[in-house]
Amino acid sequence: MKNFCFNRIFAAVLILVATATIFFACGKSNEATPTTNENDTKALAAASYEAQASTLYDDLFDVTLAAGEEQGLGTNGRKALQDRSLSKLGGCYEANLDDVTIDKWPKTLTLDFKNGCTGTDGRTRAGKVIITISNYIMKPGTIINITLQNYSVGLVHLEGTKVITNQSSGTTFKYSTKVTGGVIKLDTLTFGYSCEKVITQVEGGNTPFVTEDDVYSGTGTASLTYPGGTIVTYTTKEPLIKALKCAWIGKGKADVTFDQVTATIDYGAGICDDSATVNIGDKVKGVILPR
Repeated sequence: MKNFCFNRIFAAVLILVATATIFFACGKSNEATPTTNENDTKALAAASYEAQASTLYDDLFDVTLAAGEEQGLGTNGRKALQDRSLSKLGGCYEANLDDVTIDKWPKTLTLDFKNGCTGTDGRTRAGKVIITISNYIMKPGTIINITLQNYSVGLVHLEGTKVITNQSSGTTFKYSTKVTGGVIKLDTLTFGYSCEKVITQVEGGNTPFVTEDDVYSGTGTASLTYPGGTIVTYTTKEPLIKALKCAWIGKGKADVTFDQVTATIDYGAGICDDSATVNIGDKVKGVILPR
């Protein structure tokens, strides 16, 4: 397996992080009935909620990689980061590793962000993230279990367990993730959340020290459960393709279904920009994807 540096892995995680909060533009068709408009509005809101949940649960892998790098848990022989101020997680959290013996596994790393610690990525995390690692993070076959204690990002509270499995082989970087028992508070609502995703490098594998040509593909499914039991489902319709040098997903489609109404998010034909569209039947709405 090629030796991936953590900067490129952080960038790989952004494949799904790019599906963060969606802001919808353009007005509804005046020809639609009020009931249809209401259902469409609900479907669009559901897509936005799912995107927010996806972003913050995906961020847990980013947290794991950053903390793992600092503790020397990425690859055999990698030295731990000495200057905490360089950490993307910020310099105000505490990290406790239960066993510092080299090559002895499993290990449990507890990250305590206390009442709030703002990283260089602009996110303020609070509470604890408990990470159990079966082997070096970048080693094929490694399994990482993540649990949360009173954890939040900004004003959003998260619960649940995330399992990450390294499925890499040869020169192909690939991992799967699974969230179970997720609970997330968005706005004034509390949702249940679960998802399964796979991310694979599809271009740039033959140039391990050049990141400009790296391209990644993400696929997966998720469900968001509203208070009262209504379930929103999210399914990748066409693989979501993101070039490492671009800040946004440039190609691919995903379906979000709420109360029998399905909205399709279309990320375009491969152009690097922040625009996408949401389609419901014969209606098309513009979408602006945040950085």
